[in-house]
Parts: sequence; structure tokens; C-alpha cells
Amino acid sequence: MTLANARHAVALARAVDLLRKSPEPGEPQKAALHALVALAAKSSATFRFYAGELTVDGWVIPTSDPCLAEFAKRLAAQDVAEIVIAQGAGPDELLALARGLAADPGLGRIKEKLRDAGSTRIMVVMHQPLYGVQGERSVAEAFEKVKQDEALTSQWNKFLEHGAQMESERMASWGPVVRGVGETAGGVGSAPDAAATAKPPAAVPPAPAAPTAPSAASPSPEVAEPPTLQGESSLGAALVSFVADPYGPDTLGRLTQLSRQVQDAFSQDRVAEAIDAVSTLVDLEEKTSDPRVRGHYAIIFGRVLTRASLEKAAVHLLEPRRRDRVAIVLRRSPELAADLLVNLLTAAHTLGERIQYVAVLRDLPQGTDRLLTLISKRTDWQLARNLAEVIGEARVDAAVPYLARFLEYHDERLRRVALVAMAKIGSAATAEPLRDVLKSDTPEMRSLVVSNIGGAHARPLAAPLAAHAERERNPDILRECLRALGRIGTPEAIEALERAAGRRTTFSRRHKAARVAAEEVLRALGRAEPPRVR
Repeated sequence: MTLANARHAVALARAVDLLRKSPEPGEPQKAALHALVALAAKSSATFRFYAGELTVDGWVIPTSDPCLAEFAKRLAAQDVAEIVIAQGAGPDELLALARGLAADPGLGRIKEKLRDAGSTRIMVVMHQPLYGVQGERSVAEAFEKVKQDEALTSQWNKFLEHGAQMESERMASWGPVVRGVGETAGGVGSAPDAAATAKPPAAVPPAPAAPTAPSAASPSPEVAEPPTLQGESSLGAALVSFVADPYGPDTLGRLTQLSRQVQDAFSQDRVAEAIDAVSTLVDLEEKTSDPRVRGHYAIIFGRVLTRASLEKAAVHLLEPRRRDRVAIVLRRSPELAADLLVNLLTAAHTLGERIQYVAVLRDLPQGTDRLLTLISKRTDWQLARNLAEVIGEARVDAAVPYLARFLEYHDERLRRVALVAMAKIGSAATAEPLRDVLKSDTPEMRSLVVSNIGGAHARPLAAPLAAHAERERNPDILRECLRALGRIGTPEAIEALERAAGRRTTFSRRHKAARVAAEEVLRALGRAEPPRVR
């Protein structure tokens, strides 16, 4: 976990905790908001909370600290799965997010608070989807559920009419605080005056005397949703009807009608629905052996999977519950997808994003070649560093020769990231370059290499590590070597640890340190009494 990840987590957790204790503006709350704005001015952050585990940009955040533990409880209570804070998020947006998380479950309405604040740089994804658990209902059944839920819309509108005035008065009381934060977070800019941002009561449409169509200028999102949902229901019903007979005599005509609705879904930003429909069609195409029918599907995919639609679909790669379906869609148009993923990879801000893009890129024909071509160009050290980092995490063995070239450069930053990447890959191809580093490089580099080796996939490095442990004179690096053998955990690695723990042929300090460290590792592996070598 990097220091930046921890700062983002602590700053948001502290702001939520202070607002939870006292929602009124005060010096501690101001300071917490200052810290959030300053961090957002420098970088983006993606919070994820799944199965009780909190991560920021893909790094696990320990929740042993009471403030972070309470923050995790707030996320669980609010059913928050993900929070994406884009770089440059404003103080009013961050304040709305923190206040939404601090509110009682069911009353906070986090997304409504963000909409009222005019937020465009913060996205919140909830754990519980509106249409039930993913996979439990068909598309048509899901949209039928929406029709039933539409009866609740009028009740929510009444709630919003009553709450909008309270929210306006609340934001007005925070006005000076928000302006002060904006002025001190260089580059973020001041928030508008409270009188300009607060929504007057007249902005909320009064209850009509007689049922009328909702106004296009209505600020209430619930009023505008039903027409969109009707369109979604139309595509869902059409898809279910097509799936009932996917290879009939008029397949091309029915596919053409369905494709128009999918194109409409993409163009109207109902991307999730379009992704589900296309992934279903890809699955149907793969199940038929009739070349004529396959040709019909190919024609339709050529129309639907344009660069624009794939760009919209690729955004959902960062959404865990739809990630697999997006990958199916992208793989169906490999050439366009490869270009798109390479562009996304070079522009990604976080390691977690880059890992997702590389995972799909490797599954595409020539995808790994595109990745290797990209790293071989090395246009600037930051791009090379980012690529080497994700290649190590994804364990792209074919990239080892390119990483080895980085060791020849005098740029110490590139050498470090290349060594870490090769240590994480841990394949047979990495054994020789890493052996050379362990023999002759600085103690810092040797420690860096051995501390990043681990896992059964690094089995080819067990023998080089065991050999290096025999000659390593730095006790700290020696301990790291033995711990790396424990992380590898293969029979030959365990055998090397047992030899180190059972050696009694010399009384040198180095060998004593080796015995103690090896015994600690073996105990951690459940081998409390390792056999001695006679």
C-alpha cells in the first residue's frame, strides 16, 4: 500500500467521522475538508468495499485503526460498493459525499446529495442493484420489476419536495466553509457563493392539480426516469423473445431489429443494458455451428460494435459485477478493442485500472504483441514505469527480455521498477537477470528483489534464492531470502529452508542468523520441528 492510498482513505474517513459526530461547520470539519480537497487536486482515487475488504486504487487498506474501521462500517451500512473521486473534484462535491456517507442509512441519499451539489467528478456505485441480484432475473423480468417499483416514484417526489428546502438551508450554512476550502486548495478554485448554489423552494416542482406529463425542466431525477426505463424494458423484452428462437429461418431480420435497439441503447447512454444484450448475443453465436447463422451474427456485430460503442463499454471494465460481460463484448471486435485498450492503458491513472485493461488485452489476438510494442518504445520514463509495474502484477512472461533491457539504462528509477516486475513474474526467464543482480548489485537492490519474490509461480527462482542465501552476508537480506523461499512454498523451497534450519557445522554468526530465520519461516508454514541435516 502506498502512502497516497492511505492518505485518501484516512482523509475521507476522518471527514465522515467528524460530520457524523457534528454536522455543523467547525474548525475540525474545515480542516478535514481542506485535506480532502488538497488530495483530490493532486490525483484521483477509487474506493472499493467488497466482502468486508476496503481498497483504494487496488491496494488493501487495513481497518485496524478505529477511524478506518468505523468508515468501513459506514460503507457497509450505506450499501456502498465503490466511490470514484476524479482528480479536481470540488469542495462542494466532496462535502456532499462526506455528508451523504455520514447520514443515517436510507436517509442519506448519497447520490441525491451529489446531484444537488452539481457533482460531475464523483461517482458512487451501490452494492444492491435496483433490479435485484445480478443473474437472478432475466432482462425482461428485471424491467418488469421496475414497472412495479414505478408506483413508488410519487412517494419519493413528495419526500424530495420536503427535503430540498432543508438541504438548501443546510448548504447555505456551509457556504463560507466551502469557499474557504476552495481558496486554499491551489488549482481547485473557489466554490460559488452560497446564495448562488442553494436551491430555492421554487426550483422544486409543486404537486400538480391534475395528472400531467413531467416537465422537461424538472430537476427531480425520479420524474425523468420512467420514459428511459420503458425503452430499456422494450430492449429487454425483444432480447428475451429473440433468445427463445435464436437460429430460426428469419434470424438476420430479427437480429437487425434487435441491433437497432442495441444501437439506441448505446447512443442514449444505456450502456449497461447494451452490454448485457451484446454479451448474450455473443454467447448465442458461439453455440451455433451453422456458418450461415454465424455470418448473420457477424454482420450485426459489425454494425453494433463501433469504436464509439466500444469506448462506452470499456468504461464498465472497472465495474466488478459487469467486468466479464464487457470483456466478452471487447473480444468480439479484437482490432478495435486492442487500439482502445492501448489508449486506455497509457492514459490510466491507477494501477488497478491498468491491471484490468491488460487482463483483457492479453486475451485478444496479438494483444500481448501490442503490449510489448508499447513497452519497447519507452517514450518517457513515467509511461515505462507504469507499463513495467502492470506487467509485473499481471506476470507477463513474454515481457521479461524488454524488462531486462531496462537494467542496462543508467536511470535508477527504471532499473528499480524493472527488477520489481521481474521478481513478481518469477518465471524461468527471470532467473538469469535476477541472479546477476543478486551477485553484484547494491544491498538495496538485492533486498528489493528478494522482498518481491513469492508464490508457487516463482518456483524457478527457488534454486537461485537458496544458492544466494549460502553466500549472502547481510543478515537482513538473508532473512528476506529465506522468507521468499517460504512464500514460494514448493518442495524444493521447503527443502532449502530445512537445510538452513538444521545446519550445525559452523558457529559463524551468519549461519546462526540463517538458522533462526529459517526456523521462524518453517514455524509459520506449520513445520514447527523441521528435520535436522546430519
